[in-house]
Amino acid sequence: MAVIQDIIAAAIKKADSSMFNENYSKQAAAVIQAVQKAGYEIVPTKPPEGLVPYVHDNMPFGRLRPSELVTQLYTLMVSNVRRFDK
Repeated sequence: MAVIQDIIAAAIKKADSSMFNENYSKQAAAVIQAVQKAGYEIVPTKPPEGLVPYVHDNMPFGRLRPSELVTQLYTLMVSNVRRFDK
């Protein structure tokens, strides 16, 4: 898996090769798309309001090993963070 910095650098270079009047929105969109395509997500360091109750209400039920529970909770939070991030 590529280092995240390399992914971002390649995306910016590919998005806009002009020397002047750079389109930073286009570059930012390319970075986000490249990061997501590589299996990463950009999320806030603290969960936005509403995310924790949502995850609580949608937690997996049943007997899970601790590592399975943490993996499922992490995935649930990261995949739904944009729903609550304003």
